[in-house]
Amino acid sequence: MKLICEQLENVEFICEGAGKAKNYFIEGVFMQANVKNRNGRVYPKEIFMREANVYNKNFVKQSRAMGELDHPESSVDNLANVSHNITDMHWKSDDLVGTVEVLT
Repeated sequence: MKLICEQLENVEFICEGAGKAKNYFIEGVFMQANVKNRNGRVYPKEIFMREANVYNKNFVKQSRAMGELDHPESSVDNLANVSHNITDMHWKSDDLVGTVEVLT
């Protein structure tokens, strides 16, 4: 398996299961509040918290937080190209951290 990413810092790779049936997870920082991002923008934590709570309720907690590898042109996920599902999101200080299950 190969991991393709823009930036790899403080990420933990986890493999669960035995034999052929293994589940792969990646844990790390999803977003950072109150710091300048690579687009030169600074987002207050209150805004991120509000939106992350809505996403967590409507998608993560319902096992519907799927995404595609890379940055697809459409905001609608093509199920044929889904690569991962977010299984957990929570705050550690100003960092929104989470766990992603890598799908086969």
